[in-house]
Amino acid sequence: MSFLSSQVVNSTHLKFCELLLRDGIQGWPVTLDTEDKLRLLHAIDAAGVAEIDVTSFVPPHIVPQFADAEQVLEGFNGKAEIRVLAGNLKGVERLIAVNSAIHRITTCGMPISASEAHNLANLRCDHATHKERITDMVSALMAANIRPMVCVATAWGCPIEGEVSVEKVAGLVDWLRGIGVKTIMLGDTTGMANPSSAYGLFTRLIAAWPDVEYIAHFHDNRGCGVANVLASIAAGVRSIDGCLGGLGGEPASVEQGYVGMSGNVVSEDVMGMLNEMGYATGVNIDALLQSGQLAEQILQQPLFSKWQKLASVN
Repeated sequence: MSFLSSQVVNSTHLKFCELLLRDGIQGWPVTLDTEDKLRLLHAIDAAGVAEIDVTSFVPPHIVPQFADAEQVLEGFNGKAEIRVLAGNLKGVERLIAVNSAIHRITTCGMPISASEAHNLANLRCDHATHKERITDMVSALMAANIRPMVCVATAWGCPIEGEVSVEKVAGLVDWLRGIGVKTIMLGDTTGMANPSSAYGLFTRLIAAWPDVEYIAHFHDNRGCGVANVLASIAAGVRSIDGCLGGLGGEPASVEQGYVGMSGNVVSEDVMGMLNEMGYATGVNIDALLQSGQLAEQILQQPLFSKWQKLASVN
């Protein structure tokens, strides 16, 4: 397989974003202290991670975990690019206000589901209404020199509708480019992708719109996450998401019976594999493992990294 050849691997630089402090803990049952969040942020930054998903600007009464969004951003002085999430225009206005003081936020993510049924369940609005909201949010972000990034959830399937067509995903990508969005995440919301479907979707989108930065965001519900990442790289993706310990994933309110505490592809396992293969990631795997150990200490329970378990044995 040509994408596994040493010549190809050694010439390929990958950008990695760590999700623990936002996606990872958004469903965690205990609200972390701001000081503990900052300890984790600085440990992750010291591991050489290119980008960190730091916090979310959502109503604190809905997600109290992120009531300290401004304080966390003001307290972080690392080198990594900062990504945040906003659920609506009010959230965008909040993050623009704090960024006017810190000048550190690089990217703001905004969610939309390829499945309209999932969009209704997760965001409480249909596609037409949500597109209007995203258009306003994108305009505000671009005016503030913050990169808009849209997260297309349920790109490989929906827990409500089932199969999601490639045409639906492609239609959203085409629309997003039309409003100026050039950074687009594809989310495997409930872990329904496999390496073949991951490769197929990204190959089609990259061929149609090669000017877009695509981000591979996989969940590991069925154990395919690491393989899906590798298939996406083979398709041409160069930006990858992962979460220390495999936390995060589908919100509990959307999929009945799912607790929302585990799901994202495991950072230690993905980055350990890619570093051993020779990909240029800038990540120090030993320091990343130490960050994962710190996360387990703060959260007071073992998480889901196989590399972490192996390190503890050795």
